[in-house]
Amino acid sequence: MIVQDSGTQPPRLLSEADLELIDALQINPRASWVDVGAAIGADPVTAARRWQRLNASGEAWTTVALGRRQMHAMSVAFLEIDCAAGAAVEVADRLAEAGHLITVQHVAADHDLFAIAVAASMPALADYLLAHLPRVPGVAKVRTHVATRVFDASRRWRLRVLSPGAARDLARRPAAPEPSGRMDALDRRLFAALLADGRAGYSELARAVGTSERTVQRRLSRLVASGDIDFRCDLARAHAGWHSSAVMWLRMPDALLEETGRALLDWPETRTCAALAGARNMLLTVGLHAAGDLHPLVVRLEERFPHVVVADRQIVLRQAKLYGRRLDRFGRCTGVVPVDPWSLGG
Repeated sequence: MIVQDSGTQPPRLLSEADLELIDALQINPRASWVDVGAAIGADPVTAARRWQRLNASGEAWTTVALGRRQMHAMSVAFLEIDCAAGAAVEVADRLAEAGHLITVQHVAADHDLFAIAVAASMPALADYLLAHLPRVPGVAKVRTHVATRVFDASRRWRLRVLSPGAARDLARRPAAPEPSGRMDALDRRLFAALLADGRAGYSELARAVGTSERTVQRRLSRLVASGDIDFRCDLARAHAGWHSSAVMWLRMPDALLEETGRALLDWPETRTCAALAGARNMLLTVGLHAAGDLHPLVVRLEERFPHVVVADRQIVLRQAKLYGRRLDRFGRCTGVVPVDPWSLGG
């Protein structure tokens, strides 16, 4: 799935049928085409062909993601990066190739780039932030905000165009949690094999990791049930009318972080929400239909949560990378950089 940047040609808006298909796969990224077709009122072959077209054009894709348990176990930091004059694009391109930097964005702020770093341990993350990132050519300064709790990292965000009934029928039924130790080498190979295509079949995965289909099926079931991995479907958001996004830094009493974070997960704009260790103790990234929607959202946020102070907010100018996907200027996928939080060791 590699697409070429088409210059200044504006993105086409996806049809309602395409949006319903993507929404169905956001609800259940590995659902059978029979179930997806039933949810959107199409036969399975038509649904599969439509998805192949969207995927080939870079307009939509599925992948594997770190689940809730792994996100709690990992060390996560949000980075504000200053670049030398004129170097922001080159720095973003260089950082986007790192598997432990899952998202890299250009922002309109007093810094140039916003990035999300994930590592298997705090010593590994600290070593990268202190000894390696400052030496990247073009990086002038880095400010680090360590997450103490990640409520969500865009796993739950969806278009919400399917009817409630169709969404309920398609929703994944949660399995009973299974006891699980740390992800072993086979688990990590499975994770890597699913990054390019979250819908890869058991036979394809078995060949990729060198084991049987039955073992793959059993491992995936356990990893999902234990919260080690999850699946996500995303899209070139401007093609669905989400033309802008923003990073928001909030302050509130620590005693209300959990309640506020959980409540914000139900907002249709919420992409990533995390508690932070600093005075600005919550990060919220949001999707917007237009940049002008930021102000009404801030008003709604402060009215709904009187204890919240919006300390700062920054419009995203361009996303260079989104959860392991390289994006063009219109948000279409141009390539895959495998998410690899273990690449820093630990």
